[in-house]
Amino acid sequence: MSTICKRVFVFITLTLMSVFSVSAKAADTEEGKKLYQSCVACHGDQGQGVDDLNGAALAGQYEWYLKRQLTFYKTGVRGSKPDDVIGQQMSAMSTILSEADIENVSAYLASLPVVTKVEAVAGDAAKGDNKYNAQCGACHGPDAKGNVSLNAPNLSMLSAKYLTQQMKSFQKDLRGFHQDDKYGRQMKMMANTVTNDKDLNDIVAYIKSLK
Repeated sequence: MSTICKRVFVFITLTLMSVFSVSAKAADTEEGKKLYQSCVACHGDQGQGVDDLNGAALAGQYEWYLKRQLTFYKTGVRGSKPDDVIGQQMSAMSTILSEADIENVSAYLASLPVVTKVEAVAGDAAKGDNKYNAQCGACHGPDAKGNVSLNAPNLSMLSAKYLTQQMKSFQKDLRGFHQDDKYGRQMKMMANTVTNDKDLNDIVAYIKSLK
């Protein structure tokens, strides 16, 4: 290889390394913490969720899932149905976030420890065992902590109220309706196999009984 060719090769290599270094830049959790302050009222100061305001628990959820859902809210894949009042609130909040903001706040929330809360659950956990493992366990795991390879989020950290609410949103076509929400559409099909409130309550009770 000639000297000129070597120099060109080195230049191209260094340029590509620089580009990949920028694209692979780690998310800034400190910046994410600052951004999260505007979310505290609904999602709690520790990301623990606020049921009275329909705010999901976010602390300790998978970073990739948080990024996907925030992006979906921002782009109208989620929260765009007129009847989805809660989703529309999140959609409005997400419009102010840049791609970098979404990366940073998702990384911050994923870095937080899951906050365990004691709550009353209406269903029968023993009866929910078989129902959960027959209809949900294949994707979300026997411990309901999700499965990265199947793009299934952690369910065990979510409140009983939020779990019930979201299952009903899938059943009412408020979630999983958009063609770009591949995993949401899969979840919508599974949600529709839970045909009554008793079964849903039992499944939720079982999830909340897991440690």
